Amino acid sequence: MFSISSFKKNIDSFIAAIAGFIIIFLFTRHGGIGISPDSVVYSTAAENLKANTVFKDFTGNAVVNFPILYPLFLSAVMRITSLKLFLLAPYLNAFLFAAVIYLSGNIMEQFSHKSKWFKVAVLSCIVLSPGLLEDYSMLWSETIFIFLQLLFMTLMHRYFQFHSRKVLIAAAMIASLACITRYAGITIIATGGLVILMDTKLRWRKKLVDLALFSFISPLLLVINLARNYFTTGTLTGFRERSLTPFIKNMHDTGSVFCDWLSFLHATPPIAKGVGILIILALVFTCVQQFMSKRRIADYIAMSAVFSLLYILFMIIMASISRFEELDSRFISPAFIPLLWCGSYWLISFPQQSKSHHKKWWTMAGLVIFLLFQYNQLRNDYETWDEVKDDGIPGYTEDDWKFSDTVQFIEADSLPFKKNYTIYSDAPDAVYFFTSRHAKYLPHKEFKNEVQEFVNDPECYLVWFTNEEDSDLLELQFIDRVKKMKLLKKFSDGAIYEFDEKN
Repeated sequence: MFSISSFKKNIDSFIAAIAGFIIIFLFTRHGGIGISPDSVVYSTAAENLKANTVFKDFTGNAVVNFPILYPLFLSAVMRITSLKLFLLAPYLNAFLFAAVIYLSGNIMEQFSHKSKWFKVAVLSCIVLSPGLLEDYSMLWSETIFIFLQLLFMTLMHRYFQFHSRKVLIAAAMIASLACITRYAGITIIATGGLVILMDTKLRWRKKLVDLALFSFISPLLLVINLARNYFTTGTLTGFRERSLTPFIKNMHDTGSVFCDWLSFLHATPPIAKGVGILIILALVFTCVQQFMSKRRIADYIAMSAVFSLLYILFMIIMASISRFEELDSRFISPAFIPLLWCGSYWLISFPQQSKSHHKKWWTMAGLVIFLLFQYNQLRNDYETWDEVKDDGIPGYTEDDWKFSDTVQFIEADSLPFKKNYTIYSDAPDAVYFFTSRHAKYLPHKEFKNEVQEFVNDPECYLVWFTNEEDSDLLELQFIDRVKKMKLLKKFSDGAIYEFDEKN
């Protein structure tokens, strides 16, 4: 509960939160919030929810690849403020980042071993994290997910202090919301269930009742979302292609993210794999050590280790089963703050438990690690700032896209598209974002029925962007061979083709 005294204790977190707000505002000042293909789905789904209360994206199809909460949240904010989403988004994300920073500081005030200098140092690492700054500069669901994740940990920590069922129900509801923000929210449910099960201070009868209560409430919204998906499209989370990347490759990609976060490690394949494996083993060791020493996993460091372990393994396993983008900082970023706590906590726990003449060596070691870590973060942030201050955040609001020859041509309607002609594109989200024209995705090679439907389409256009590289889609050489499309206009970064079987 908020109080003046708690705010005074957490004034450093408030200052850090203001700094985070300002940085996001500055990063997005030139071109606005960063827009990726996923962002176009989120924004158009939010607009459809606001206008028509239907969960559909720019294609007119039901959204099933993503759960509903983030678009619903955006639509609610638009409805309340009566502002356009892209004008509002930079301020919204800056506020969410500030909230994450403040909540992180509030959590650190409750660590078993506390130090003001440690707290300030860790908060500065969060404020300057290149990965988090990327997330909160983009219109992505991670912005909400990370906040819900930290709020869940706060409530679970309070539950373990008093074993209040009201607090447990609140934690379960937050876990449920996280699951309909990102499907990976299931790892938050798994974390909650595991830490309740391993609490030896709970009598078995109460433990089983509390576990059953948590297990019933926490997946409830996810089950509803998945049921809606199934009845709408016949799939739970959309059509997912089989992964082409094996487990060891995804382990390497995850290790590469850790190397990027540490910066002073060069992510060669052996080092990246080694770092990924080492961090997973360290998290396993932390979980076991915490349980063996306290007979429960109830404090923030232990819960952070459990969540980080489950989340990282979930992402690696899912990337090995289902095909999606290469595991990068965005996908792993929800584990950043918990990993930061797990990886740095010993810098205050060891000195406070060791003899006085050893403390200065621990302090010096911690200072060196902090300065090295922050130097590399600042270097990466400066490189990002040097790019975004004049060109904007990478994505469809970046100058390269806004001033693209292809985009400017179709924006100006220099070539009136004939009615009843299908428009295909390797980036239909970009076509819609810039022109509000509906376009269909160019088929993936593996979807034979969709490929044949495209080949048999008697009247269509193809808007091709050369800066979009997706090896899963049909290639121009194949299209030219089987369909013989007529080149209407060639640009430095794309082209427009037409096909009419009558000609």
